[in-house]
Amino acid sequence: MRIAFFADIHANLPALEAALADARNRGATHLICLGDLVGYGPQPAETVERVRAVSNGTLMGNHDAAACGLLDPKLFNAFAHETAERAALALDSEAKTYLRDLPYILELPGIACAHSGFVAPEYFNYLETKEDAARNFAAMPGFPLLVVGHTHFPALFKQETKDGPIRKLPAADLTLKPGTRYIVNPGSIGFPRGDTLSADYLLYDTLTRRLLFCAVPYDLAPYRLAVVRNGYNPLNYWFLSPSARQRQRELAFRTPTHAAQAPVGSHAPFHAKRSALPRSFWFVAGLFCALVALILALLLPSLAAPNASPQAEAPAALAPSANLLPPWSAWSLPEHGLLTCTPVPDGEAITFAPIDPLSVGAHFTLLSPVCPLPKGTRALRLTFTVRAEAPTLPHAARLLFLRADGTQRKGKRHPYKSPDSHTYTELVPAGTTACRLELSFESPGSLTLENLSLRARE
Repeated sequence: MRIAFFADIHANLPALEAALADARNRGATHLICLGDLVGYGPQPAETVERVRAVSNGTLMGNHDAAACGLLDPKLFNAFAHETAERAALALDSEAKTYLRDLPYILELPGIACAHSGFVAPEYFNYLETKEDAARNFAAMPGFPLLVVGHTHFPALFKQETKDGPIRKLPAADLTLKPGTRYIVNPGSIGFPRGDTLSADYLLYDTLTRRLLFCAVPYDLAPYRLAVVRNGYNPLNYWFLSPSARQRQRELAFRTPTHAAQAPVGSHAPFHAKRSALPRSFWFVAGLFCALVALILALLLPSLAAPNASPQAEAPAALAPSANLLPPWSAWSLPEHGLLTCTPVPDGEAITFAPIDPLSVGAHFTLLSPVCPLPKGTRALRLTFTVRAEAPTLPHAARLLFLRADGTQRKGKRHPYKSPDSHTYTELVPAGTTACRLELSFESPGSLTLENLSLRARE
C-alpha cells in the first residue's frame, strides 16, 4: 500500500490537482489529508468538494475550524482572518458540517496523523523543535511513524532508541529502520512559506517502508486568475510574482548532478572553488576598493552639479504633490465600529467606536485603493495622527508597492505603541508605478485617525 499525505492545501485547487496527478503516477493507493483545506486561497468550496471525493481520511486544521465556526478567526493575523471569513461565506451548510465533524487525530496501523501535533491537538501548536518532537513522541508511544503538517515546511525528526536523543534531519527520502521512531512533515500543497514554489506532499510505501518527499510544480495562471476574480489581494501571495516563476524554471525541481547545472545563489548545492590567493591579498584589495568608493562618493555630487551662475535660477525639483490618498469612502473600511467620517483641514478624520472588550485580540485593518505615483517619485512621505484616551494603542503603517511589470513588494512595517502624530519617509523601489497604504490597529478601544496624507518626494 502506498499512502500519499497531503497537508495545508489552503484552497489552492491547481496545486491540489497537480499533486493528485503526481501521486497517481507514483502508484499511490490511499490519500490522507492532514488538514487546512481552506484559508488563504481563493477556491475553498471547490477544494473541500475535491478532497471529499478522493480522500481516505481527513483531519481538522485550524483554518478549517475557523471556517466552520469552531475557532474564532480573530485569533489569526489580518490576512488569515479575512480569508477565514471569506471561506465561511463560500461554504454551504453541508461543507461546514463536513469540516465540523473532522477528527483531530487519525490512527492507522503503525502510523498516527494530526494537523499540528498530538499534545492538545485542538490548540494547533507548532511542532518545530526537538523539544516539540520529544513531547509528541511521548504522547503517542505505540506508533513508530507520526505525520503532521501546519508549519508549511517539510521536516524530519528521528529517535533511534526509546528515550534516546532526537535528531532533526534534512527532509530527504529515506527508508524507515525497525525500532526507530520518526516524525515527518510533508510541507504545504498550496501555500509555500520557503524559497521554493511547489506542491509538497509525502509518499509512504508500507511494504518497503520507503518514505519520499515529493515536490510538484504547477501552473500559476489559473490560481492567479482565481485570486483576481474572487477579489483577493494579490499582494498577499509572494509566489504570484514573475520572479518566483523564473526561479521555478531555473531550479526545475531537480537536484543537479553536475556543477554546471547547479542553480546560482545561497541554496545552490555546489560552490565555486576557492582562490589560491592569500587572505591578506583580499584584505588589502577590500580596503583599497572601500577607499576608492569613499572618494567617489565625496566627489561625484560636486562634479555632477550644473555650472550655473549665481544669478541663474536653480533647477526645479519635484514639488511636493497633493495628498495621493483618496477619500475614506474609497477605502476598505471595517464593517464594525465606524462612527463618523468628517473632513478636516489638509486631510480627513475618521472615528471608530469602541470594540467589545470581551472580544480579546480584536483588530481591524484599513487598506487604501491603488494610488498612482507621479513620474519621477523617488520617495513617499506619510503623515498621520492617532488620538485615543488609552495611553497605549499598538498600531502600524506599511506601504505596498506595485511595479509596472506586475510584481509587488511590501515596504517596511512601522509599528507604534501609543497614540501620537507620526511621520516617516520611505524610498520607492525602482519601477514602481503605484502603491497602497495599509494601517492596522490591534488594540480594542476607541480612536480617531486624522491628518492622513501621503505625498511624493523626489
